[in-house]
Amino acid sequence: MDTRFADIVQLEVAKSNTTLVAIENAPGMVSVVLMTPGKDISVDELESVSRAISHAFIELYGDDYLPAFEVTSPGLDRVLKTQRELELFAGRFVRVTIKESREPIIGILGVSDGSNVHVMVLGLDRAFELRQVTKISLWDEILGGAREG
Repeated sequence: MDTRFADIVQLEVAKSNTTLVAIENAPGMVSVVLMTPGKDISVDELESVSRAISHAFIELYGDDYLPAFEVTSPGLDRVLKTQRELELFAGRFVRVTIKESREPIIGILGVSDGSNVHVMVLGLDRAFELRQVTKISLWDEILGGAREG
């Protein structure tokens, strides 16, 4: 990915009321993932940041170099992949799959210290070694499924 594009994304997101979750490369497309802490992100917020990124990039470098990109929410069942994402989504319901259990653990994501992740399950703080975790994804307790970030 062009570092000029990433720099403009970071600059424009900093001007908005959103938080950058990730910039992800997909085949033929760059995906800019945004959230708004404490509430669902709106389509209007996503569109506003998308327009700002396009405008700023074209103004500086021209439209010939603007990569194909989309601005999206974290998604209904986003898999949390990085330490930063674990920090961003602390306090949210997650579904944790670990190597030694067939059943996932569902609870509230707590802190992660880089080697362990804490999940509050039925009022008990459970710590899981990250090397034993195969997947952590967002989850919604009421719907029994994920909830948009």
